[in-house]
Amino acid sequence: MATTDDYGQGVSIAQLTDPPDAETLAKNIANAIVQRSNLRFASASARTAAIPTPVEGMEAWLNDTDTKTIYNGTAWVTQSKLLMDWTALSSLGSYATGFAAALPVPRMRKVQELGSEVWELEGRIAASPALTGATTHLAFTFSSGHRVANGRGFSTYNSSHYGTRVTVASDGKLTVSVPTEAGNTVTNVWLDGIRITNPAA
Repeated sequence: MATTDDYGQGVSIAQLTDPPDAETLAKNIANAIVQRSNLRFASASARTAAIPTPVEGMEAWLNDTDTKTIYNGTAWVTQSKLLMDWTALSSLGSYATGFAAALPVPRMRKVQELGSEVWELEGRIAASPALTGATTHLAFTFSSGHRVANGRGFSTYNSSHYGTRVTVASDGKLTVSVPTEAGNTVTNVWLDGIRITNPAA
């Protein structure tokens, strides 16, 4: 009589006392493992046709929308999806006077993670002349469609080795503030690590 795997996953394993049946043995193992892997389908309709009765915890990738979904026991929920690939800030708005793109190029992408939208920024913005400490400077303005519903604030790195306060306002303005200790030596500000979660909130 067949037994199950040692990990409690319900994979049926034939025993030596069972009648020889290579096809049943292979099919039982394959079916049990496949339904626990990341399944791949052309579309949501193809997934529904192939899995009319999904089991909680099943994962499926949809090729047409580049979307990973997981069945939560009630519905298929989108887990991750690329909404906008990495795009240079210069295509999403305009730099303020005295600021420009440096290397690596400042850019942003939009993704969906666990059902929530997330905007990620990276890269380096150059400032000329150098920024004055203890003041706030407008560095960039995002165009409509790339603006948060409410302001957000972040701490990043600058060329003086002191921290920088980066603020993204609902009107699209990205401002940078450097501390007094930085003096007048800040010529570069990094955006690496900025993650705007649920920008519509």
